[in-house]
Amino acid sequence: MKHHYHYPSEWLKHRSTGEQVASELRLAIISKIIEEGDKLSENKIAQQFEVSRSPVRDALKLLQQDGLISLERMGAVVMGLSKANQKEIYDIRLMLESFVFERLLVENNEEVIKQLNKILKMMTVAVEFEDADEFTRLDLLFHESMITAIHHQYIEMIWHNLTPVMECLVLISMRKRMQNEPEDFKRVIHNHKVYIEAIENKDRNKMKEAFHLNFDDVDEQIDVLWNSQTNIDRK
Repeated sequence: MKHHYHYPSEWLKHRSTGEQVASELRLAIISKIIEEGDKLSENKIAQQFEVSRSPVRDALKLLQQDGLISLERMGAVVMGLSKANQKEIYDIRLMLESFVFERLLVENNEEVIKQLNKILKMMTVAVEFEDADEFTRLDLLFHESMITAIHHQYIEMIWHNLTPVMECLVLISMRKRMQNEPEDFKRVIHNHKVYIEAIENKDRNKMKEAFHLNFDDVDEQIDVLWNSQTNIDRK
């Protein structure tokens, strides 16, 4: 299958053909190569990716689940991903990670700390080699490692449902940053160190700092969420 939208080929290896097509189209829609209002034809996509129409239909169903398209007969209309949608995704991430940190406060954290330090070391290597795609993969793995550490089935389910769109947003951002502001990765690495320090020291203020550093334009939501979590703990 030919790849048209520069989705990392390594990430596609263990995905079905439908998932591969969806991944390529998803990145194109979120990066606005395919724009809101554009029509997608099953036949044209099948020709473009040199696949049968069955995996194309599978791909379109996945994109509909993401809210990126509206299915029509023999194709779809692109809905796109608005700024409001993006903010909603980060709101959910913030809620998940604040919940996870509260659980980590009362658990033994040695294994997750070791895992996060290992991933962070690999992230620094990705920066040295100017590999934005690998940095993105590791960044998401870093946050996923915190999520999975608390063994909460439904929290993990929400995370995995968010991942397809989220990885595209992070990938686009990291590629732009690597191209235009490579020196900024030092700050990003430092921000992730703060996460580890917060978990290691079970320090709420340090984790709040980590949230402020890692989530753009959500300062108010951080304060609201953090205060609500703290109030719950006091009851």
